[in-house]
Amino acid sequence: MNTTAKPKSRLTPRERVLAALRRTVPDRVPWMEGIVGNGIASVVCGEPIRVDWSVAPDGFPRQRGAELAEEQKKVNRVFGKDNINFSAFAPVFASKMEKASDGSPVMVGDGLIRSRDDFECLFKLPPPDDAGFIANAREFVAHKEDYCAVACVRLGIGATLLSMGIEAFAYGMSDDPQLIGCIHDAYADWTARVVPIMEDIGFDVIWGFDDVAFNNGPIFAPEFYRKHILPKERHVVRSFTRPFISHSDGNMGPLLDAWLELGQAAIHPIQPDVMDIGQIKRLYGGRVCLVGNIFMTDLVSGSPDDIDRQVRERIEAVGKGGGYILSSSNSLTDDMHPANIRSMIHALDRYGWYA
Repeated sequence: MNTTAKPKSRLTPRERVLAALRRTVPDRVPWMEGIVGNGIASVVCGEPIRVDWSVAPDGFPRQRGAELAEEQKKVNRVFGKDNINFSAFAPVFASKMEKASDGSPVMVGDGLIRSRDDFECLFKLPPPDDAGFIANAREFVAHKEDYCAVACVRLGIGATLLSMGIEAFAYGMSDDPQLIGCIHDAYADWTARVVPIMEDIGFDVIWGFDDVAFNNGPIFAPEFYRKHILPKERHVVRSFTRPFISHSDGNMGPLLDAWLELGQAAIHPIQPDVMDIGQIKRLYGGRVCLVGNIFMTDLVSGSPDDIDRQVRERIEAVGKGGGYILSSSNSLTDDMHPANIRSMIHALDRYGWYA
């Protein structure tokens, strides 16, 4: 990597991301985030930023299309970030959401779909071709400029876990795996319908957020995943015509070989306190792009020097030869120190350019 000279010819943010996802060498290491909090964005940008959205009664995020894109572009111009995100999540059925007790970023809650009766009575998803939802998506893409427009989805297992809750899901794995399959397949079928719509509208990348691991390992054994989850999700992903990034926090090591059978272009975020991104690069870097893994805890409570060092080390160790996209180890949250975010911005510009 060249830490001083910048190339004369630069790629657009969209071109940069797509080159990295192909595991070729772009002009600079790209930077992608799933979520950037309004508070931290506003402080670092020096103006009010609002990139969140409300959920309408029909279950769809009402994201204000053009306005959402414009707000995210304000952040990108200051940060040097390359993606803007639009939510195409199906609704989940849960009454309370909070972080898991072990401190991992996985969200758990009081799931409402705990039995077959619950599934039959409560489980109803909005139509993927909802006119308002599609209009917002079209507005968003129309305002993307040269940024990489990302449609955020859940393949199925993440929404299933959230809708059942960890306890009911755990019992279901032994007592009624068919119920898990019914819920999961309904979500997967919905995603299989919504993604072609997003691709036709003009989104560049599909990013799936399906948390399935704690810090001590996956929620289920690889054998359960291969039997009950992977076949359906692999079929869905193979229908995509855009690059697919898959996300799960926690220690995905025991599940990694099976997870990569989805055929994704990239994995995120390779949580640094429980996974070694250097080892993942050595073992799997020829198959998949790596997105991550600047530690959230250090972005909150570390020093700017800590962040500068992490960015430099990730780029030197993982960015060589392409196939790496810078990212936090989950998202940029409002409790992070602005000086640390600024350090990440400057470090990427200092170390991220390919000679």
